[in-house]
Amino acid sequence: MTNTAAATSEAKMAAATSEAKMATETPKIVWNEGKRRFETEDHEAYIEYKMRNNGKVMDLVHTYVPSSKRGLGLASHLCVAAFEHASSHSISVVPSCSYVSDTFLPRNQSWKPLVHSEDLKSSI
Repeated sequence: MTNTAAATSEAKMAAATSEAKMATETPKIVWNEGKRRFETEDHEAYIEYKMRNNGKVMDLVHTYVPSSKRGLGLASHLCVAAFEHASSHSISVVPSCSYVSDTFLPRNQSWKPLVHSEDLKSSI
């Protein structure tokens, strides 16, 4: 194997190791109250919300993960951060975002008790 081929092989292995490490580490999610969203530290992936009913209901309206970071479970981590925040502040959640309602909640039934019981979508 030439030096160039060996270097290329080592670079590919390092990249794969880095991706695997990212996939197994829990990403740090921060609450950006000013932008009304929970986001990764690099601000690239986020879940946006709108507060309703005088701050008693958090409407999760949009989840975004850039294509370069998809498949790492970031959307799920963002949802968990939002639901944990809602739980600790006695806030109920409206899952307007299709990822939250169609993917996250069916896979994470334990969060369903936080889902707002009234249909706010029809009044929005």
